[in-house]
Amino acid sequence: MTSSRNVALTRHETRVVLIITVLLFLGVLGTDIHLSALPEMMRYMHTSQQLMQSTISVFMFGAGLSALVYGPLSDKFGRKPVILTGLVIAIASNLWGATLSEIGPFLASRFMQGIGSGVCLALSRIVLSDIVQGERYAIVSSYITLFTGLSIMLGPVTGSFILAWFGWQANFIAMAVMLIGIWLVFAWLCPETNKHLNRSVRMRDAFANYQHVLGNSDFVVAATLAGIGMACFLMYTAASPFVLQQQFSLSPRHYGYVTAFVGTGLLVSRLLLPRLIKRLGMHKLIVTGLAILVACGTSLLTLSVLDCLSVLTFLLSIGGVFFSYTFIVLCASAMSMVPFTDKRGAAGAVYSCSQMALAFAVNAMVSSFSGDSVVLLGVSFIVLPAFGLMLCRRVHAKPMLAASGGG
Repeated sequence: MTSSRNVALTRHETRVVLIITVLLFLGVLGTDIHLSALPEMMRYMHTSQQLMQSTISVFMFGAGLSALVYGPLSDKFGRKPVILTGLVIAIASNLWGATLSEIGPFLASRFMQGIGSGVCLALSRIVLSDIVQGERYAIVSSYITLFTGLSIMLGPVTGSFILAWFGWQANFIAMAVMLIGIWLVFAWLCPETNKHLNRSVRMRDAFANYQHVLGNSDFVVAATLAGIGMACFLMYTAASPFVLQQQFSLSPRHYGYVTAFVGTGLLVSRLLLPRLIKRLGMHKLIVTGLAILVACGTSLLTLSVLDCLSVLTFLLSIGGVFFSYTFIVLCASAMSMVPFTDKRGAAGAVYSCSQMALAFAVNAMVSSFSGDSVVLLGVSFIVLPAFGLMLCRRVHAKPMLAASGGG
């Protein structure tokens, strides 16, 4: 067996990795391409900022919930047919969303978009774990997400141009077209990676597998930590269009540019991740990411109290969120899959669902407050990672570090 520290991919593995990289990119793009248009969509639908921000968390909730179905189905029927089916749902729901003008039906369409795109977010991770494991998984995952991280840079910029030329509806039509493209590529070029098909899987078996996965304490810790990282990142994603466009009066296009600029931090952190994993280990990197989040929250609150907030100081304070996301979520993702072999579908499903459900719950709770968005971000960036640090201290470093080297 190839060593977990040997990152070199075979030709077969490279083809699969390239395809799932695009698949994951399009799954993430579902939350990013229309960010620049959120204020315009709010006015068009005559709704509130809180409800419009919830379109992002509703998408993520649908994606997380769908993982509970996609995981077991992919264990039984294979990854490929399940992914193709999910993509069809995503295509149809994006086209549906482009036709709506009221927030209620639009939220329903966003939920269905999450259900469909959830197959990209959940099964791309499972497909990768089919072919690489352990630190090899974390390192290859960092290279994959180096590309998918371009979503937060290219999505708002691309969406702002589409908004200016064709209107916000065109963002969802463009998503549908790209999803059709990856459907064709995946159908023709990607092989089936699940070598342990279990045709006897039933719902009762699926729940038994979920119970088995949740009984693993390392998995629960990793999924919770990933949820904290995802929640903080999602809060910035949902609030930033309104903070930068309404509070600081940036145009949608300028918002796209500054988001792309800050998003470079995501690329830098993912370039550094393989080297840092080898030097520090995944447990220390997670702790580092949580500490960075606390520093971001402290900076935001201090600037707000001193009335020193500007576009530049806001972006400098928020830049660490991108670093922390990489360190927390990617390492936690790798650690969560280590204890499982024949139940990777169930593990990936529970991981995705719990991570996104936690992010949804936190964002729903925060968005229910009508206070200053920057202050709410600052408080959240302190409270959530502080809980994560407490969780890390309650877990012995030795088992977690051992998991980081498994394969």
